[in-house]
Formats: sequence, C-alpha cells, structure tokens
Amino acid sequence: MADDSATPRIGARILVELLRLHADEPATDKIKLVPARSRNAMAVLYDKLWLVQQTLQDAGLKLNAASALVERCSELQIPLPVAQPDWGLILLLDQLFDQLLAGDGLDSQAVDWLASLRLPVIRYALQDYSFFFAPQNLVRRFLNQLHLNLLSSSHKSRQILRDALAQFIRRIQQDFRQDVSQFNSVCIEAQSWFAGQDDKVGQIEQQLRSLESVRRKERVAEPRVVQELNRVAAGKLLPRQLVEFLHGEWRKSLRLVSMREGEEGSTWKRQVRITESLVEFALECADAKGRDKHRSFYPVMMKNIRALLVSVSDDPAALEAALDPLELVLMALLSGANLEAVKVPALQLTSAQVTMAEVKQVSPRALAEIQALQTGAWLRVKTTDGSHELCRVTIKSSDDEPWVLVSQSGKTIIKKTAFQLAQGLEGGVLELIGQGHWWDQKLDAVLADLHVRWQRWQAEQPVAPAPQPESRIDILLKAPVIEAPAIVAPAATADTPAVAEEVAAAPPQTSVAAPGPIAETGDVDAVDFLAPRPVSEAERNAALQAIDQLQVGGWILQQTSKGEERCKLAVRIRGREKLVFVNRLGVKVLEIDRVPLAELLARGLVTIIDTGIKFNNTLERVVRSIQEERKPPS
Repeated sequence: MADDSATPRIGARILVELLRLHADEPATDKIKLVPARSRNAMAVLYDKLWLVQQTLQDAGLKLNAASALVERCSELQIPLPVAQPDWGLILLLDQLFDQLLAGDGLDSQAVDWLASLRLPVIRYALQDYSFFFAPQNLVRRFLNQLHLNLLSSSHKSRQILRDALAQFIRRIQQDFRQDVSQFNSVCIEAQSWFAGQDDKVGQIEQQLRSLESVRRKERVAEPRVVQELNRVAAGKLLPRQLVEFLHGEWRKSLRLVSMREGEEGSTWKRQVRITESLVEFALECADAKGRDKHRSFYPVMMKNIRALLVSVSDDPAALEAALDPLELVLMALLSGANLEAVKVPALQLTSAQVTMAEVKQVSPRALAEIQALQTGAWLRVKTTDGSHELCRVTIKSSDDEPWVLVSQSGKTIIKKTAFQLAQGLEGGVLELIGQGHWWDQKLDAVLADLHVRWQRWQAEQPVAPAPQPESRIDILLKAPVIEAPAIVAPAATADTPAVAEEVAAAPPQTSVAAPGPIAETGDVDAVDFLAPRPVSEAERNAALQAIDQLQVGGWILQQTSKGEERCKLAVRIRGREKLVFVNRLGVKVLEIDRVPLAELLARGLVTIIDTGIKFNNTLERVVRSIQEERKPPS
C-alpha cells in the first residue's frame, strides 16, 4: 500500500473548486470572500470558530456555524477575509448537520450529541479536506459508526453502548483545540472499541447461524428417523425395555447421524441395519433355533451398537446407563426367558395443521424491498415502549422460514418471516438502514450535484482565443511596466486594537474573482487547501495501542489499488514486532512491522474491524437461552 500523504487523491483539487462554487455570499459585510487562504486570516477564523463552539455549548443552542460566525464577526471593523472554498465547506457541513438533526427517529440525547460535534467537525475539515474525498478518513468513519450506534435508543443499547460513546464525544469537545491529531487519536481509540463491540455481536451471530443450521437439518432428519423406526418396529411385539431403547437414545443417535450424513451416509446405513437386526433378534429368540442362530452374533451386534450410539459417545457414564438395560434384556432373550412384550406404537411427527387462519395482505413493493436485503444489512425496529433497536440481518431465510436479526448490543434476538418484516415496513415500525454509511451516502450525493453544477458553469465560460505569437518589433516597442507602490494599512488606533491584531491587511479588492482555477502564488503567507500533514506522535501512540489490542484471528481492512481487502491476523511475532495477515483463503497478503502498521492505521489506510477478542460469557448466555427454546423431541 502506497503512502498517499505526499499528493492528494484524484479529485481532491476538483473538490476545492466544488466548495468554491458552493460559497454563497455571507449575510454580512464583516466577512469578505477571497479566492486564496492567508495564514493570519486562517488563524483568526479558527479562533472565531472555537469561540462559537464554546458559546453554543454553553447556551445549549443548535444554530448552524455560518449564522453563529456571522454574529460573532458583527463587531469587527475590518472584514474578515475567508477563502471561498473554506466558506463553501462551512455551508456544506452546516447543510448536512441540519439534515441529520432534522431526521426522524433520533432521541433528544442523540440530537444533542450530534449537534455538539458540528463545530469540531467543521474545524477539523478546514484543516483536513480529505474528510470529503477519502471515505477512509478517520473522522468520517467515526461519524458513520457513531450515527449508526445512536439509532438504537432502547434501555439495553443505552446501557451497553452510550456510556462509552459519551466519553469519546466529551474528549473531542474538550481536547480538540487546534491540532487535528487530537481528534484523530480519539477516533482511532473509538475504532478499536467499535471493532470489539462488533466482535462480540459477530460471535453471537456465528453461533446463531450454527444453531439455525442444526435446526434446519433436524427438521429434515427427524421425519427420516421416524419413518425408519416405524417401518422396522411399529406394530410388532417387543420387550418393553427394547422399545424404550429404540424410541429413546437410539432414536437420538439416528437423528444425529442423519443430520450429519443424510440418507446416503455409510454410518446411517449401518445404523438402519443394526435397527433391523435388533428387532429380528428379539422376534427370532422366541424359539431355541433362533437363539442358537443369534448367540454368536450377539457380541458383534453389541459392539456395533456401542460404536453407533453417538448421542452419548462423549459421556462414558451415560453410555453405560443406556446400554445396561439393553444388554440385560438381550441376554434374557438368549437364555429363553419369557419377557413381557408390548405392541410397538407408531411414532408421530408434530404437525402444524392450520384449521383457521386470518389472511393479511402486504404490498409487493414492501415484500420486494425486504427480499432485496442481504445478510449484514441493518434494520431499525420500533419497540413497544416507543424506543428503537437497531438490528442486523444475521440469517436470511426463504419461503416461510423466519429471518434472524441480532441487535447492536447482542442482547436482543428477533425472528420474523419476510412477510412479517414487510408488514412492519408498511406499518412504520420497521425502517431500512442498509449498511449504515450515512455520511458517505450524503457526501457523495451533495458532491455529485455540485460537480454537475461545476461542469455546467465551465461549459458556459467563453473559450479564450489562442494567443498569437508576438513579432520582434512588438516586443521592442513595449514600454516597461512600473508597479504602483504597495498600500500600507494604517496603524491600529485605540479604537481598533483587537481588529488590527486579529486580521492582517486584507487582499486588495481586485483579487476577488468568480470560481476558477486555484492560483498558485509565491506569497509566504498563503496556505494550501490540500497541504499534506505528517502523522503526529499522539496519533502514532493511539494507533500502536489499537494494534496491541489486535489478537490472532482479528480482522483489518486494508486499502489496495483494487479497493478494500479484508485480512486476518494469522501470526504475531512479538520478539520482532512483526504481524502476518492472510486473506479469506489463508494466503499471506501482508507482512508488516508494528510501527509501519500504526502509520497506516493513523492515515486511515488500515481499519480494524474485528479485534479477535473472545466474549465467552456473553456467548454462553445467548446459546443457553436459545437451546432452552428448542428442546429435541423425545
């Protein structure tokens, strides 16, 4: 992976022009739009925005940044020069925050938290334009994950998720003054926390998939077992102890092997033959000839039964408890004992016959939207108490089988058919969230519209005529150009000391122009919109701590020329501080030292999505509760 800090990504320069185009004139003459940045003016702008942030937080207001900045600058005697792209950036983020805060479903706490991040995000983006053109930007990823987590407002999600989120937001508000590395460091720590939380829920989902797979196999295997037992034994007169064995532990073993192998498996076929042999043994031992026939076969048959009784094979005590009654009855039959026989009843399958049903309708469109969802998509469910729970599709089923949804906290499991989910969608109790990348989707949409406007504006510009080469006579006849002396701003008076200190001499009025190419000047006070920034020590330390939490089996996303690639940590050589990652096929794709990996993580080129930390206690509780719901038929 190449380091992209030296040059901006493709489209970065165009982004500056799009923001320039978005810069409508401010509703005050105390802010003057200029085409380029100056260092002194930027320092004043940062100070003003920091004061605006403090004012809004203290007053608990939700004004947008542009309006608050206009009010803050109202007492200036010299207009504050703000670069057009910077003003367009403020207006654009104001627009997105207004849209986010006006959306339905966010509770008051979520609205307050998101509103409190408006000024920090604007101040950050002014220093790092990659927020707009790089989806892997650390702050942009943090906002996506934060918004997704705040969509859940149930008591369970508040208890598990929001306490940690509150700490991250508080640190951003208090610690981020001027250095963007402080904001990035918090986002790196939050990334590890989000990955750990997703880890826990992912393990629960995996266990649910495994249990659901077992349940589906069981629904196919049980009829096959009942059919075979009824074919071989139903209606026959057999000793009561033998019937109890066949319909008890032997039936469980038949079901397990049928689920594992199907009806074509060799072990299943051996079990069926042993079932037939057991019934023949009991029936034919009624006379001496039959007993002589089976006496030599008895040890072989018992050996096979012991090997095929898989339901208790891992528990020696349970195995002996199941075989002891069988051995006693078979030995009694071989001795010619006259045992009480009972007629073997035919086993019955549980039938879900419907005698009366209420027909409910759902629109094809709602059903199609549900069917189009893929595993991993997010749904927002309204609960009975009026709160919301964000759930992820863990198992997508077909026909009338229930889908399985797991909440963000891992505490809630929902099972509904596609039809029931479509009813919820139509009834307003279900909302489709998708992958949860709110900021990516909105930024892409807004910038796409601006790009269309920019292309239209370019097409309307007159084509400049090609320059004609000058003759030597024209060059000789040209008079020398004498530059006018520079105008020196008057010294600050007692009436204007603050203004003189805040704002350097503003650029001359002739420099204000319509949107166009960025002028590259040699002004030492000029500031590039896309100036590269090295990774700070704070960011590097936060990234190293996040990497140290990554365990073998954890997953990362790395940015490659072909897009994002998931990699799993396969080997960690602590003595050499080297980490080896493999892809889904187990092929090594990345071998890197700890410090360079931290550098990539701090730049957003690597993202931790799974720390590999196990949550056995939570998993065991979920598994136990599910297993209690599905007891195997006796």
